[in-house]
Amino acid sequence: MKNKMLNQYNIVLKKELKDAFRDKKSILATFVLPLILFPLFFLIIGLSGDSLTEKAVNPRLTIVQGDAIASLSTDSEEYQYFNDNIFSLNSSLQVSYVEVEDFKQSLIDGDIYLAIIVTNTFLNDIQDTTKSVDIQVIYDDRSTSGSTAAGVIVDLINTYSEKLLADRVNEIDPDLSMEPITGNSLSLSQAYDDINRYGTDSAILHLIIPMLLTMLISIGGASIATDLVAGEKERNTFEPLLSTGASRFSILSAKYTVIIIFSFLSAIAEVLSIVLSMLLTKDVFATSAFSSIYLPVDGVILVVFNLLMLAALFSGLLLILTSTSSTLKEAQSKSTIVMFLPMIIAFATMYVDVADVSMWTMCLPIYNVIISIKLLLAGVMNYAYLWGALAINIVYAVLSVFVTMKTFSKESLITK
Repeated sequence: MKNKMLNQYNIVLKKELKDAFRDKKSILATFVLPLILFPLFFLIIGLSGDSLTEKAVNPRLTIVQGDAIASLSTDSEEYQYFNDNIFSLNSSLQVSYVEVEDFKQSLIDGDIYLAIIVTNTFLNDIQDTTKSVDIQVIYDDRSTSGSTAAGVIVDLINTYSEKLLADRVNEIDPDLSMEPITGNSLSLSQAYDDINRYGTDSAILHLIIPMLLTMLISIGGASIATDLVAGEKERNTFEPLLSTGASRFSILSAKYTVIIIFSFLSAIAEVLSIVLSMLLTKDVFATSAFSSIYLPVDGVILVVFNLLMLAALFSGLLLILTSTSSTLKEAQSKSTIVMFLPMIIAFATMYVDVADVSMWTMCLPIYNVIISIKLLLAGVMNYAYLWGALAINIVYAVLSVFVTMKTFSKESLITK
């Protein structure tokens, strides 16, 4: 009896393994894609880290004196002092000095990474061995590039202070112990608490919300999409649906709408679950983060429309894949391939800084939606970027609908 059961088990096992390995799309999705995409993912993460390091040693900065808001010029003695004595301590440091009219607004807009604030009598005070000169380095706390670059500059200031003190001890007074310079970094909100701006100061929300929303909007409707056509084919209900009086466009648009609805519902449910989890655990930082969010209505509307166009794009891709699949299993294998792309882009762009966004990057699908959400949360209301992203996403969505309609018009693809 046992041998008989074992033989039956072996026969069924061989049959199932043959069927599984016969499906090339399943093999591709299960074995080949991870070998390609995950190394690509870590490569992108590594490039992001290298980019952040590069920005730290290539900072855009300005120098402001006293209570002024406009920066000093590159011809000023203060800038020359910093350039000759402090910046030169790091041979790899390449400072891009930017003259601005309002350093606070320039920090918010991402035109500069940091502002160095010196006193009106800085050059005289630095020569006085009885004084300790305080230098403030102000950065935008919503900018990863800014905080990283500020740390580099403060370290250079303190290194120069130690060097200057050593020179004075050797030349002037062996008992001298007063630090000539103290360098301190402060975020913009710490230094000027009267500044009102859109968005939120929560670093957690800046990292999580854009990634989650974009990823879930893209792939949230995948499970329902595979069932809408391929599932109906297996149940033999798709051809009867096509033979009814409903037009192909009506059938397609209805299925399209269902996928988009499920995409948005899954994204909303996931974000709400995170919010509730944070609030229920009585996380003080989370509570203050959500209570301090202030978003402009027009910016929210633009972001929502960008998300809608992204949902339309991926709904079309998923419908195309499921329409060209004979079975539910085949449709699931194909949809897995599509699901990897938004996941990798979403995770790889977690640390992208809005200060380094350019107009051409807003043409990249998925990426431009992530940046749109980041701009909104950072309070950088660059409407040229938001409208540009929406325009290109509308084009992508229309192309997706067009290709899907073409697919639905081919009897050989939808009835096999």
